[in-house]
Amino acid sequence: MADKKFEKQIPNNVVSLESVKCCGEGCKKKAEKASFCAEHFTWFKEGLLTKEGARAADFDKKFYHFTARKAG
Repeated sequence: MADKKFEKQIPNNVVSLESVKCCGEGCKKKAEKASFCAEHFTWFKEGLLTKEGARAADFDKKFYHFTARKAG
C-alpha cells in the first residue's frame, strides 16, 4: 500500500533538461534560439535555411549575396 502512495506523488509532466542540438544540416552545436545555434539562426533569418534546418531551394544565390554583404 505504501508503494501506491509513492507512485501517486511522482509528477507525470517532467520536462527533459538535456541539451538539444542545432537542427541545421550536420551541425552538432547546442541550440540557442528557435532550435538553431547562433550561426545557423542568422542563416535562418537570412532565408538560407528552412525552419526544419534544410538548405533553401535557392541556397547558392542567397549565400553568395549573404557573404557579399558580410564582407563589405
